[in-house]
Amino acid sequence: MKIRFITTLLLMAVVLSACNFSLAEDITPPPNYVTPTPAPTLGPLYPSTPPSPARGAAIFAKECATCHGEKGLGNGAQAAGLPVPVAAIGLADISRQSSPAEWYAVVTQGRTDRYMPSFASRLSTQERWDVLAYVFSLSASADDVAKGALIYADKCAACHGLQGRGDGPQAAALSRAPANFTDRVGAAHQNWMSKATGIGLYRAISEGVAPNMPGFSPELSEADRVALVAYLRSLTFDLSAPKAIPTSTPEATATLEAQPATPDPQLSTPEAAVTNEASATPEIAVGTVSGTVVNATGNALPTGLTVTLRGFDHGSEASTGLAEAINLSVPLASDGAFNFENVEMPAGRLFLAQVTFTGVPYQSGYLVAEAGMDRLALPPLNIYETTNDTALLTLDQTNIAFDFSSQGVAQVYEIYILTNSSVQTIVILTDGQSLPFIALPENAQNVGFDLAQGSAPLLPADGGFAIQPSTTQYGIVAFFTLPYDKKLEVTQPFKLAAESVTLFLPEGFKVKGDQLTDAGIKTIQGNSFQTYTTENVKADSSLTFTVRGSTKTSTGGTSLDTKTSLIVGLGGLGIVLILAGVYLFFRERARPVEPEEGEEEETPEDALGEDPASLTDAILALDDQFKSGGIAKEAYEKRRAELKARLKDLL
Repeated sequence: MKIRFITTLLLMAVVLSACNFSLAEDITPPPNYVTPTPAPTLGPLYPSTPPSPARGAAIFAKECATCHGEKGLGNGAQAAGLPVPVAAIGLADISRQSSPAEWYAVVTQGRTDRYMPSFASRLSTQERWDVLAYVFSLSASADDVAKGALIYADKCAACHGLQGRGDGPQAAALSRAPANFTDRVGAAHQNWMSKATGIGLYRAISEGVAPNMPGFSPELSEADRVALVAYLRSLTFDLSAPKAIPTSTPEATATLEAQPATPDPQLSTPEAAVTNEASATPEIAVGTVSGTVVNATGNALPTGLTVTLRGFDHGSEASTGLAEAINLSVPLASDGAFNFENVEMPAGRLFLAQVTFTGVPYQSGYLVAEAGMDRLALPPLNIYETTNDTALLTLDQTNIAFDFSSQGVAQVYEIYILTNSSVQTIVILTDGQSLPFIALPENAQNVGFDLAQGSAPLLPADGGFAIQPSTTQYGIVAFFTLPYDKKLEVTQPFKLAAESVTLFLPEGFKVKGDQLTDAGIKTIQGNSFQTYTTENVKADSSLTFTVRGSTKTSTGGTSLDTKTSLIVGLGGLGIVLILAGVYLFFRERARPVEPEEGEEEETPEDALGEDPASLTDAILALDDQFKSGGIAKEAYEKRRAELKARLKDLL
């Protein structure tokens, strides 16, 4: 079965390459860029009045959908131009991980490392809470909320009250006051729901809260508990028809300023108008931008290199995106120096230099011009000789996680954490289907790769990508499936020497292998996993082991948040692998490969078997994939018809 190499791996760190952007085109900031304005003050991390999803929908469409997508799946029109995946905030597995208070902080202060601007100057406090209410509603269907309301009335209202305010008829008899799910009593109640995550609510419902609240996992299915969480979140919202709210946003100010003013008699002559226009236009400083290029490999600088100076300006607000303002080139001097004369240097303009050497683009650090500045010396720009020798990479950690929630297969995620501590850039040549320094088991199927978030950026290179020397680690995720029937025999090859290898399995599974040591149960993101470790695995050797067991969950599969929590937790061991990245490779995993010209399309193989639940889940996943733009309509309709026909035969 063919495999597809995820294009994200090849496109990271290309954002500022000269070939990608024309003059005045909006772009995202370079890595590590910090806006020149101080981070906005957060204020209270709870809304003063219940937020309105209906009002938030219009705000989301205007301010957020271009990156996050219409349904918040990270597939907006501008998402492909970013060097990092856009968070799929509309996906339930992602929204459950965070609280409204945490996301309000992000919307208010921005996340420059994730190319997320601050919206403090563009949206009022209430508008920010409104748009978050809409975002959280994206992952909660109306059917779930309605179902949750019925469950709440039956199981919860006696203590928490019909309106969720903690005032049910049995509340007075309890030793501790029940939670107020409406969160409408201000700071005195510590705004509990603003701080609560979906996972936290799910666990409270499942496991109970001492001393008074019992756990409901024995009597409520996972779907029922998910629906109940959706309903509890809705209790904090204003679900009435939207009403206009006062705003002090720049858009409103601009509207007022656009109104025609009464002419000033002193400016009625053309001469006076010209004088006023000249006085209103600030003088832009002109100066010199200089720097040096260093061959950090230690060899002499080659001749014939060209240095490009790029300058970027903010829009009308400091929190908005950057637009390229200048793009100038000069030959590099033999001593590595470069100078750009008569460069306009308005306050706030960001400058950086770029050089392409042996087909790999390198860039300097950036500096921001200050008012009145007429000279700017950029940080040294390091270039490196290139090599294809992957043995220069150090494999610091390998984390291998197993998921047995799908019948008949084991989903495997391998996180490779690497360092290039040499003085050469390693160019990785790839056929688009494999990586020369990563080997997988022979029977691996549905293979794909992704770049872990928090990884040092890759650089584009002819025939593949480049890994330049860096003190920051690189993280690459390989994911694939293996057939599983009560026992799984794995032979995992290693092309690089691995300093440490850790296996993570759900509780109830055991591993037998001479090279592995039982490291006991570890808790990651609130979930427990059985772990096994080994160290100093030699290059061009293999790790052989056998997996047996079954999950301990009542449904026989992984619990609601286990899979995403495991991947996030493993990233925390060396590289931060955030949920947006996880979503991307979940989505790509199921994407069909179109046959090459002249080649017959292969019948998709799967391990759904004759299980109606698995087939139903596959149909739902396929629907989500189609809605997010991850599969062509013709392929979607064909595959959906096949799955429905199989399901119909079983019912």
